Amino acid sequence: MSQAVDVDLLARAIAWAGEADAARNEVFNVTNGDVFTWENVWPAIAEALDMKPGHAVPLSLAQEYPKWIAPWDTLRRKYDLTSPGLEAFVGLSFQYADYSMRYGQTQSGPPSIVSTVKINRAGFTEMMDTEDMFRKWFGRARSSRLLP
Repeated sequence: MSQAVDVDLLARAIAWAGEADAARNEVFNVTNGDVFTWENVWPAIAEALDMKPGHAVPLSLAQEYPKWIAPWDTLRRKYDLTSPGLEAFVGLSFQYADYSMRYGQTQSGPPSIVSTVKINRAGFTEMMDTEDMFRKWFGRARSSRLLP
């Protein structure tokens, strides 16, 4: 299980912390407020990209992506995308995805769950559904012509 934080939610939490007396000299965890597994969010990501989710297949994105460089360039031209070449566009994201999705690991990793009780009690109670977050950001990437 993992947690995520929407950058817009984080910005609102930072703005709140800069003005709230209850936040003075305090440190807070900020997350969307839910937990997720990749298996559970794939349908939302697929929906945001007008795709259907497939079956789970073990795959190292870091090892496989060189095969996708030329097809990505073809997609960029076909859809007149504003995004750069694949390596510049994703940076080390494929390596991070392999790590966070535990590719090649047989055991679950250490939990990456943090509590947001402290910030909620201090007065910042906003939350964001992680599936909605993925839909929002993939939708924005598509409307900005970063993705087809």
